[in-house]
Amino acid sequence: MAAQIATRVLQEYADRGVFRGFSPGPAHDGRSAFRLLWHRNREFTVTVDTHRGVIRCPLVLPQVPAHLYAQLKDFVRSRQTDEVPAHRRIDPARAGAATGMRGGNVSVSLTVRDADYGYATRKFVNLIHEIFLVFLPDYFEYQVAAFDLDPDNPI
Repeated sequence: MAAQIATRVLQEYADRGVFRGFSPGPAHDGRSAFRLLWHRNREFTVTVDTHRGVIRCPLVLPQVPAHLYAQLKDFVRSRQTDEVPAHRRIDPARAGAATGMRGGNVSVSLTVRDADYGYATRKFVNLIHEIFLVFLPDYFEYQVAAFDLDPDNPI
């Protein structure tokens, strides 16, 4: 049931045009995977593991230097504090956001604390969205290098 809720929420975002592409994969043993075409026309894989209570994207940002990763961790932490308006905040009693880095690639996960996969899926999508729209604009050089952008026409 939890995976079905996450699927429905992601499908609602796709129907509203948030993603340029959306493809649910097979669900097996409490795990579901989804492919999204999203920011910078990149493919994102999102997994929902109801046994562990985790929603995760293993590759959100590629080739992240250590100093940028430290600032990203602070940004993600801030999304769970009173610094953020209540409607945009991740309530730490309901879900916990975390980042990880392996080989320079950053993952983002959300641990569901109250079994509300609708809430957690929405907050997860919003968090990734804010990383691209709120956090990354201050790091133009990183975006040019990581996403192979034309520095004279970044959009």
